[in-house]
Amino acid sequence: MTFGAVGFVLTIAPLVISAQQTLREVHGRVLRAGPKDAQPFGGAWVTLHRVATDHAGPLDSVRTDASGRYAFRYITTAADSAAIYFVSSTYAGIAHFTTKLLGRIVTGDAAELMLFDTTSAPVPITVRGRHVIVTAPDSTKTRSIVEVFELSNDSSVIRVPGAANRPTFETLLPDGASGGRVGDGDISAESAAFGNGKAQVFAPLAPGVKQMSFSYRLPGAQRFLNITVPVPTAVVEVLIEDIAGTAVGGGLKAMPAVAIDGRRFSRFLAQDVAANSVIEIRAPTHGRFVVSMRTAIVFVAVGALLLLMLSRGYVRRSRLLGARAGTVVDTEVLARQIAILDDTFEKISQPSASQRADHYELRARLKARLTTSLAARDGLL
Repeated sequence: MTFGAVGFVLTIAPLVISAQQTLREVHGRVLRAGPKDAQPFGGAWVTLHRVATDHAGPLDSVRTDASGRYAFRYITTAADSAAIYFVSSTYAGIAHFTTKLLGRIVTGDAAELMLFDTTSAPVPITVRGRHVIVTAPDSTKTRSIVEVFELSNDSSVIRVPGAANRPTFETLLPDGASGGRVGDGDISAESAAFGNGKAQVFAPLAPGVKQMSFSYRLPGAQRFLNITVPVPTAVVEVLIEDIAGTAVGGGLKAMPAVAIDGRRFSRFLAQDVAANSVIEIRAPTHGRFVVSMRTAIVFVAVGALLLLMLSRGYVRRSRLLGARAGTVVDTEVLARQIAILDDTFEKISQPSASQRADHYELRARLKARLTTSLAARDGLL
C-alpha cells in the first residue's frame, strides 16, 4: 500500500467523540481542467484547514485516490462555532481552495477542487463589465475616479506573467490621471502597477470571473474626460456625482439617478460596447464631498451584483478560486463588503429567484476570499 493510500484510509478511520462534540465530514474530488472537459486527478495532496482567533493551521492532509477522491473526518465543539474550515490543494505553484465548509457533511460542488495548468501565452482576458464612478471635486480641488472591472478568463488554463513579466491584463487611463491605487477585489495592490497611461495587472488570472477595482485622481477643474474602452465589453456603467453630469458614446443610455451613501449620481448604462469605443464624460467642477472608502466599497458590491445579474452565464466557473499563495486581502474590508452586499440585497422588496441565486453565489465568493485571506494572514498558504 502506498503512503497516499495509507493517508486516505487513516483520514476516514472511526473517530471517538463525546456528547459535546460534533463529527463532521467532507467528501470531495480533485479534477484537472482540460481543453474540453475535466479529468479526475489522482495523487494530489489535499489539506484540511482550520482558521479561528484561538488557533489557525492545517488539520490533516491526504493524497487523492485514482478517481481523484478524498475524504476527511474531523471533530468540532460548541466553542468552535466561529471557526472556518476549508480544503486546499496546490498545483503548478497556484493554490486552490473550496469555499467555507458548511454543515455536518459536505459533498458535491462545495467539496470539489478544480486544478488548472498555467501559461504565459496571450490567453484572451475578456471584460464582462466595467464601472466608472466619477466623484465631485473635494477639498484638495481634485476628483477621484473609481473603476471596477469584471475580468473573465474563458480558457482552461491560468494566465500568468511568465519570465517576461508581461501583464496579464491592462487598460488605458485618461489623460491627466495620477495617484493610481488598487481597491478591494480579487487583485492585490502588489500585483498591479500604474504608469505610462496604463493600469496593469501582473497577478495570475484563473479560469472564471475576477473582480478588479482601482482609483485615480484628476484635476477638479477638468470638466471633460474621455474613457477609452480598448476591448469589447459586455456591460459599461458610468456614475457621475451630479444629476447634471452626462456621458455619451459606446451606446450609453441615461438611466434613473441613484443615491448611495447620501450622495446622488446620474447613471448611464450600455451593453455590448465595441472595442476602441470612447466615452465622453461631462462632470461638474463644483463639489464639497470628500471621497469615502465606504462609498467605493458599496460600488464594488453593487457593481458586482449587477454584473452577475447581467452576465449570469459566465459566473459558475468563478467559484473555482485560484490565487497566488501568500496574497493577503484586507479581511476587514471583505467583511464590510459582505455586510454591505447583504444590506443591498435586503432592500430589494421582492427579489426574483435569479436575484437570490446571484446574491448567494456572490456572497459565497466573498466568503471564500475572506477564508483565503485569513489563512494567508496566518501563514497557512
